[in-house]
Amino acid sequence: MNKIRTFLLMLPFLGLCVWTMYYTHFLKNATEVVLPITGYDPRNLLSGHYIEFQINWYEADCYQSNWNGHCPKAEFVGINRYYVPESQALKLERMIGNSNNLAEIVFAYEVGAKPVVKELLINGKPYKGNGKKRSR
Repeated sequence: MNKIRTFLLMLPFLGLCVWTMYYTHFLKNATEVVLPITGYDPRNLLSGHYIEFQINWYEADCYQSNWNGHCPKAEFVGINRYYVPESQALKLERMIGNSNNLAEIVFAYEVGAKPVVKELLINGKPYKGNGKKRSR
């Protein structure tokens, strides 16, 4: 009886570990898709600080990830937030608001799976990280 009880107590932890391993595997192995963004709202009192963006499909490269010129817009519906530390929100708001800067979001994407936001690029450089320019 104690072994069953121990197993039942460990089950949520095991489930969380399996989910974390799957999510990590997906982020490492999924195709990276870079899409330009527009529009943002850097603050929300209930959810903390984030950029609320819209994908700019008019300027998107719809030939990446074997799309053959047809962007899968429906698969990206509802994915429109990138969270940032509160201390960096104002700086980022100014950077994105500057019309000379190009803002893009990198997604982990696989056909049939929900795309996941990986990082934010400003003028081709990761907003957080080592600052090296990404190659496409």
